[in-house]
Amino acid sequence: MKPNRKDTVSFSGRVKQELCALSVSKNCCRKAELAGILAFGGMMRGETLVFRTENEEVIERLKVFLSELYGIQAKEDRAKRTQKSSLYVLSITAEDGLKSLLVSLGMYRDKLIRFVIDPFLTQEACCAQAFLRGAFLGGGSMSAPERSYHFEIETHYFGLSRDLSRMLSELDFEAKTIVRKSNYVTYLKGSEKIGDILGFMGATDSMMELYNTMIEKSVNNSVNRQMNCDSANLDKTIHAAQTQIAGIRRLVAKRGAEAIPENLRELADLRLTYPEASISELAEMLSEPISKSGVNHRLRKLLQLAEKVGME
Repeated sequence: MKPNRKDTVSFSGRVKQELCALSVSKNCCRKAELAGILAFGGMMRGETLVFRTENEEVIERLKVFLSELYGIQAKEDRAKRTQKSSLYVLSITAEDGLKSLLVSLGMYRDKLIRFVIDPFLTQEACCAQAFLRGAFLGGGSMSAPERSYHFEIETHYFGLSRDLSRMLSELDFEAKTIVRKSNYVTYLKGSEKIGDILGFMGATDSMMELYNTMIEKSVNNSVNRQMNCDSANLDKTIHAAQTQIAGIRRLVAKRGAEAIPENLRELADLRLTYPEASISELAEMLSEPISKSGVNHRLRKLLQLAEKVGME
């Protein structure tokens, strides 16, 4: 039986698949998304811009944007990494029109290539959304919600990381940044924050999957807490019953059953006969039923008598 693809792709990969399936009609948004992909997933190697990804949908979307927006037919290589994954590499050279592309995306200034966010590309809300989507496609990942709630976008460039943090703050996504192996990682934690940013980027199915997992985990945690509480209460009940039975037996052995006051004798017999009965059940078994507090009071009296006998 062929495995379901969803079972073989990580949650982060499924988010990217969903984002790549989105249709973007406005060229300004396509351009902003392309800028995000290349800024966070690209790197200069001499005079060539190289983009690497393990996600086939991302590389196909990048090729479509480059071709339709700029007429660039970039060279693609594919290397097998493991039996389950491949590395897709796209190269854009000077002959392909790299300089014009970078100028258009706001990444070529003062005769220098700069990996930054051009504010003119993201000034419209729809374009900011598209750029953020591209940034995640180029350098983002997130943990499976079954394990933890962690969303991040990584880059080699400090200025780009700073621009991203500022942009996220303006969009009301308060993110933090750390340095990991010489890379700058901007991240969000918390299910609600991550759900919001998934929805903002357009990954609504993934957002709902995250929320469903969050609800399921909350219910399971509640059930586990209740079970632990019930187990602890049961342990206390069993321990109390064993203490009561041991006390009654000691009292009978030392003094005889006649030494037990008449108003306590029936309860003592019931406790010995039904060692697993709860206080409520004992209360109902009495010939003249009494309250739970009444049963507890009588059992304490029995234990006090047993303690006196034990001290003799």
